Amino acid sequence: MRFSPRGSATGSLLLAGFALSLSFQAAEAQVARPLTSDQVACNADQLRSVLGRSALLFGLFYDDRTATLLFSYGAPSGALSGLAVMEQSDVKGQTLGPEHQLAFTVGPSRRKPQRDPAQPQVNALYLQREPLATDMGLLEDEWAMAVIVDPTMSPPTNQDASTLLVIDNVDDSEGGLPSTGKAGRGLMTLLTRCHNNFTAADLHVFDVLSRLVRADAYTTQQGDPKAERLHKLASIYRGEEAVPIPGGVRASYRIDLYPVPVKGTLRRISLEMQIDLGDDGSLGNATLRALPACHSDDELGCSSAPGEAVVSVIRPGPAEQLRQGAAPTVCWRGGPGCPATATFSFAERLQGTTWLRP
Repeated sequence: MRFSPRGSATGSLLLAGFALSLSFQAAEAQVARPLTSDQVACNADQLRSVLGRSALLFGLFYDDRTATLLFSYGAPSGALSGLAVMEQSDVKGQTLGPEHQLAFTVGPSRRKPQRDPAQPQVNALYLQREPLATDMGLLEDEWAMAVIVDPTMSPPTNQDASTLLVIDNVDDSEGGLPSTGKAGRGLMTLLTRCHNNFTAADLHVFDVLSRLVRADAYTTQQGDPKAERLHKLASIYRGEEAVPIPGGVRASYRIDLYPVPVKGTLRRISLEMQIDLGDDGSLGNATLRALPACHSDDELGCSSAPGEAVVSVIRPGPAEQLRQGAAPTVCWRGGPGCPATATFSFAERLQGTTWLRP
């Protein structure tokens, strides 16, 4: 797939990450378990580091829509899943059409011999498109996009394009890339950094939140005539809490958003969602809140982005359908009319879907 150099000139080169669908061990049946602060911090740093070695590229006919590149977890042991979303509106806020999604996974094979028996045995890393969850298109579609991950030891200095993991959402008949596999000690080291053991309910929540949580991030305040919308990087992972409640558990999940400025440093907007999970993993009532301002640069569980962000929990719909209607919404640096906390019911948000339980 060919891409226009205009992508990086307009700020459409994004950092990113993702995960692969291999035959992973099944998640435990337990709904959710408490985590330590160190475990939560490890996941937050792991996903941020994967974002830092990844990119989302737009095609030749990109039409200035905003986009989000998101990473979470797709297996109990911590292999990654991801979603690239070309959103409904452009940087000026004009609606151009329904959103389009490219879902993917990334993960390692077991350690295997190479073709040359004198070479050390290695883990191959695979980036793979999820075909049943991806909006496929053609090279000339304005929403053609590709996800790139650098698995090497030193992404900032790597000049060898043949070492990169690349997939896209272009139809195979036009030379699309459904999967790639490479050796990569750098990414392999990242994937084994945290000792994860997510439950089936956790993995289901990660999948659902990636498809329901949508954000508009602005260069300044939303009401500023000069404000523009920004591309975003995002990660979803577990929080510390998992408290027993009648019929289940109330567990916490974290969402980190990184609006991508044309110039300057990435700053974070952190959110927490408390979700009531039934004993069967079903999603009940939930509370979403924007976490308060950071007191230091290295602090976690807080927000530091200079511009306003509006985060909503949408109702999912099929491909080629415009998103409409009110949604539970919270704001970071918003005006008095936009709250920092919102409560909602997953039963209402997921009405008519098969997503209410794993």
